[in-house]
Amino acid sequence: MADVLSENRNIGAITEEEQEILRSKTVLIAGCGGLGGFCADMLSRLGIGCLVLCDCDEFEPSNLNRQLYSNVTTLGINKAVATSRYITQHSLCKVRTYPMRITKSNAYALTENCDLVIDALDNVQTRFELEKACEKRGIPMITGGISHWYGQVSVIFPGDNSLEKIFGTAPVKKRPPVLGFVAANIASCEVAEACKTLLGYPSLRHKLLIIDLKDFSAKILPLN
Repeated sequence: MADVLSENRNIGAITEEEQEILRSKTVLIAGCGGLGGFCADMLSRLGIGCLVLCDCDEFEPSNLNRQLYSNVTTLGINKAVATSRYITQHSLCKVRTYPMRITKSNAYALTENCDLVIDALDNVQTRFELEKACEKRGIPMITGGISHWYGQVSVIFPGDNSLEKIFGTAPVKKRPPVLGFVAANIASCEVAEACKTLLGYPSLRHKLLIIDLKDFSAKILPLN
């Protein structure tokens, strides 16, 4: 009943029929840190029926500046596990938890029975493995990235090969500095795109949204 009452505030922005569609969906969140924690929270409050949370890392002090579920009580606890505990406190959303690293050998299995994948990773190579798994499953992936004051979001459907267009053959860089409000902002955009994609609205497919919060600028680049 609590979920149904909270979802009443969604109606009007989306229809009751669309809310029912969202309740029937399962979304995998790959990475439960800066982007993934906010995505998990917002998707559960949106009324997604089931979340699959995957992360191999534990919360550490350096996460406290930007990761929603990182606090003094969760330090040393796996991020997916801790996020699941919080989600189930305020939502009837079902949660499946996988405290493991996403690899070439398990990416396909992790996406089983999922309708959509949220890429909240900070490893480019793992993103490519996830994109391949989504293509095999025939499901879309929302990809997001953050650095300093800015971030980016795109929607990838099977066969688009958008990650190659976004990252090319650029060498893997060290983890950049990230501000907390940037993570929250880009995560919001990823969740908005997830909602639109699941409901069949036009999305950022074949496009890359880039947002710079230092000068409040945004632009959409074509991915042709």
